[in-house]
Amino acid sequence: MIKKAITIFTALILALMVTSCTKIERQVRPGEPIDFTQTMDGIPLQYGRLVSATSDSPYVTILWFEQDDQTIVGVRAIPSRGAVSREVVRIERN
Repeated sequence: MIKKAITIFTALILALMVTSCTKIERQVRPGEPIDFTQTMDGIPLQYGRLVSATSDSPYVTILWFEQDDQTIVGVRAIPSRGAVSREVVRIERN
């Protein structure tokens, strides 16, 4: 009797596990273009001197620049596509 109850319980748990699993959708697939609303061909000199590059994801890199007045500028880039976003983050220093 106990063996039968354990078997039914195990089958029920396995059935619930199989039906409740959902595949998590990846936001960016390899080879799929990232939709930058506006991109440019090069990096403007007015951004300043490149001081660092950090990875935002496997496909997007943040380029960090320092201007002459020590303002930090961050811009997103996709190195594999040669795309650079026109939108920048400016961090002013006092």
